[in-house]
Amino acid sequence: MGEDVITERRQAPAVSARTGTAGIVVPTHNDGANIGPLLQRLLDEPDVGEIVVVASGCDDGTIATVTRISAKHPETVRLYVERERSGKVSAVNFGLAQLRSPILVVVSGDVLPDRGAVAKVVTALAEPGVGLAGGRPVPVNGSTTAIGHAAHLLWRLHHRLALHQPKLGEMIALRAEAVVSLPRTSVDEACFQALLEGAGWRSVYVPEAVVWNRGPGTRADFINQRRQIHTGHLWLRRRQHYAVPSLQLALLRQELWADIRSEPKGMRPTQLAWTAAAVGMEAWARLLARLDYLQGKENHVWAMVESTKAPAPDANGMGLRHG
Repeated sequence: MGEDVITERRQAPAVSARTGTAGIVVPTHNDGANIGPLLQRLLDEPDVGEIVVVASGCDDGTIATVTRISAKHPETVRLYVERERSGKVSAVNFGLAQLRSPILVVVSGDVLPDRGAVAKVVTALAEPGVGLAGGRPVPVNGSTTAIGHAAHLLWRLHHRLALHQPKLGEMIALRAEAVVSLPRTSVDEACFQALLEGAGWRSVYVPEAVVWNRGPGTRADFINQRRQIHTGHLWLRRRQHYAVPSLQLALLRQELWADIRSEPKGMRPTQLAWTAAAVGMEAWARLLARLDYLQGKENHVWAMVESTKAPAPDANGMGLRHG
């Protein structure tokens, strides 16, 4: 980030006075509707000792909200501002370098961990040899529309695949001694897995650590998001020789069929039609990603997926539950 990052509160201590063992990095871009509830949730977690927010190219209320919360919790919350976006990887690398805690956790600015979820991924790192742990993203989208059904189907499949091979994202915890700097070409947390597992650490999936997020709300946003993710995974496989489980098409087909049969309404005509539409969108996104990859295109700085930027799922006491 270099000179593009400034500290909003220059007198911030290097280490919080709180006794929590986990330091949190929150990379954020225009998450003003979610950042307040997210920070309050993190402050309520006893395992959290310090929080670093890296606000990249924000032109909404994100910075004002974090500044206000930082003023109330000056020993815990520190804000860094990047004038122009240089990508999530750059923000994560910078944020991790500011922490002094033995456990480091990366939480995206547009999600909301369930109560106690941070403690669950932190606890998972106590097992010998485990350097990385991640929770289970669950969408808050309604499932009574075709696009809502696609979001829920996608995350259920991610959950099923992660039970075979950890597929971590949205919230990950790392041992400080295992942390490495991500290459600029990486686009998500899968690169941490590739690098850490290559260095001899193990990754674990913690499905009990639920992280609420909002999936795309339109077909265009769904395809755009999936295209960017898949392009990154293709580059990851080429550069790090690491394949995420969603690249294993036989396993993906197996778990898709298992999901259809296990869902109460999975075999109904409407649900089958929606599932077919979701598969079609995913296939189209992967084709576009393949073309991007073959043309040498990379997405260091993602195009924002507007429909995923919404208030925290239980910010108004919705009391969501998961199965």
